[in-house]
Amino acid sequence: QFEHAYTPLGSVQTFGFRVRHTYYDQGFDFSELGLPFSMSVQSNKSEMIPYYSKNFSRELSATLEVLIRTEDFKTITDDNKDSGISLALKGTPEFLNWTLNADYLLKKYMDRGQRNWDGVEITGAKLETDKISFSATAEKDNEAPIFEKTSAKLAWAQLQDNGGGYYDYDKISLSLRQELKISSYNVEVKVGGAHTKYDQRETDNFEIFERQSLTKGVSINRFISENVDTYFRWSREQDFSNSRDYEYSSNFWSLGVTWEI
Repeated sequence: QFEHAYTPLGSVQTFGFRVRHTYYDQGFDFSELGLPFSMSVQSNKSEMIPYYSKNFSRELSATLEVLIRTEDFKTITDDNKDSGISLALKGTPEFLNWTLNADYLLKKYMDRGQRNWDGVEITGAKLETDKISFSATAEKDNEAPIFEKTSAKLAWAQLQDNGGGYYDYDKISLSLRQELKISSYNVEVKVGGAHTKYDQRETDNFEIFERQSLTKGVSINRFISENVDTYFRWSREQDFSNSRDYEYSSNFWSLGVTWEI
């Protein structure tokens, strides 16, 4: 990842760009779904993000970003190209920090085909999706000795495809986070929920496909010395869907040491 920004002397405007490349190799085990195999998915993703920001006052600023991204998969035919735009308005008054975001993303798949509302693939037609999303984030520093920072995020997103509506959905989500300081421990507690409703896709019971998800987690960092911390993290995801193919729960545990040189 590389980033460069330029602010003219005495100006309230900043011009910059970010270049980022991500490689990942992830394994998938399908045994719990009754399938006798696993697979590895490898991907190279390249992104270029020019941006412009302006400070209207000490307490109000705005940032405009343009996204250009390509993703190349090695083992599956899901290559895609993205282009989008994002606008963020940020306020930093003394009593409450807030951010409003609006995003638009156009994704073009190289090989994935369009589908009718019932999931039947449309021969020879490549899939494109348009996604619009809005979010509002609020963050407050507390004066209480234990409860340090409280934040909340409310988001809404809508996706539409250029085919028969198989991928179309509306999603609303809410997440809460609380940071605590207890002796030499920094604790972060998070909880979030989301509801996704597909416009036309149906389940095996001929109901409109819906998904409800719940996430929660705890992170504990302990100060050891000026340059060394230890941490413990736990997170859990659950999906409550009216289609059993999408119901799942997972737990992630992590224990480690971080240090600065």
